[in-house]
Amino acid sequence: MATAVVNIFVHAVLYILKYINYLFYRTTIPETGSVVKTLLHQLFGTDKLKKLEYLCQFYHKYGLYRYEGKIYLFEERIAQTAINKLDKGADNYLEDSPLKDTFLGSSQKSPETRRAIASIFRKTSIDEGGHIMIRDLDLLCQNIREVSSGSRPVNITQFSLRLALDVVGHVLLHLDLGGLKGRQDRLLEAMTTILHRCYALAEITSNSTEFIQAAENLDSLTSQILEDALNEDDQTREDKRLVVQLHEACGFEQAKDNMKLFLMAGTETTASTLPVVFYLLTKYPHLQMELQAEADENMDNLRKDPNFPLPKIESVMKEVLRLYPIAPFISRQNNGPITIGNVNLQEHSDIVVFTWGIHRSPQAWSHSTEFIPFRFYENESKKSTSNLYIPFGAGSRVCIGQHIAWLEIRLAIAILLNNFDFSHVEETPDLRFVVDWTHAVVHPDKDMVFRAVPRTTAGITI
Repeated sequence: MATAVVNIFVHAVLYILKYINYLFYRTTIPETGSVVKTLLHQLFGTDKLKKLEYLCQFYHKYGLYRYEGKIYLFEERIAQTAINKLDKGADNYLEDSPLKDTFLGSSQKSPETRRAIASIFRKTSIDEGGHIMIRDLDLLCQNIREVSSGSRPVNITQFSLRLALDVVGHVLLHLDLGGLKGRQDRLLEAMTTILHRCYALAEITSNSTEFIQAAENLDSLTSQILEDALNEDDQTREDKRLVVQLHEACGFEQAKDNMKLFLMAGTETTASTLPVVFYLLTKYPHLQMELQAEADENMDNLRKDPNFPLPKIESVMKEVLRLYPIAPFISRQNNGPITIGNVNLQEHSDIVVFTWGIHRSPQAWSHSTEFIPFRFYENESKKSTSNLYIPFGAGSRVCIGQHIAWLEIRLAIAILLNNFDFSHVEETPDLRFVVDWTHAVVHPDKDMVFRAVPRTTAGITI
């Protein structure tokens, strides 16, 4: 009770400070001072994401603010201009990451490497892999049935990681990594230690023994995967042409480093988004039933054509990615002084296009912080192409894996709902988020666990 009263008082003080700021301070880039920071700490503790979201409303008339040395942009026109005009993130932003030598972290990218990577992520290539994704999802359903047969809860986060690893292997690299068959436990453990325990949860540091061991394991396991692919006979190598093409474009070490990126980033989106989707579907069972009806009605068509339209499922996906964008911000830096709107930015300003705040702006979205499943359905669908809607980033740093992520998630929702009824269990955690500020990814802070009851109408083809 006392905490609630204090928080009401803090909100009132912040409200007054906001209007004093508007009335008496003339600046184009307001900066968060010590008083406001102290009040925010009272409200949100160490949750930086919630603080930044609150500041978007505190400074909404400016469209931007400075916090801890970075300039956060959240107004549509300013943000879009920054995305278009400023072409790169801060220098060496992945310096302490195992991904520092990938095409994201390194400025040395040859045309051959660019072409090889572009061919791997070409939309037509991804679409051709839809039937392979369905095969992986059928195996996933078989695994879930085996786990849930004794009424045990199902860890959707862990299953999503294994699914995503196999999809990356089959669709992008033309390799059978065997994630769903239990062959990559060491690789998954290494990636989880690095991305979740270190960068998201901050349980360990990047110079800790556990991190160093995980990074070494990731390096050696990725090397072995690449060596095995390159040592196959000529006929098999032709089947694995994208791995060979990447190797020929940039050599073994860079090919290995970029494979780390594909493996880590390729699992992140699915493993972070699917648990959120199913948390919401178990929270709103009537919505789950409505999406199940769409999946059931269209399953035969979907198995023939993985891109077959699923408008209700796609609307829910878009809303989840609006409210909980997997990439909560886009980093930019200017190499020289530049003016954006009426704002003059000094050289080498550290700029953040704050997607999380853009997607939750009440000035742009009705009921902006509420989950409205069919916001994008039928007459609302135009909002999905708004400049305000950038769940996979935008401009030169748009997520290259957006096509594979979109296809994989929509197929996973449809096929899992066709096979199972999902519900909360005692072990299901509340939905809270942590942010990997190094790699610009948001995760649920705990694994999502649900009951999955097989449906008698579902059929699986393995």
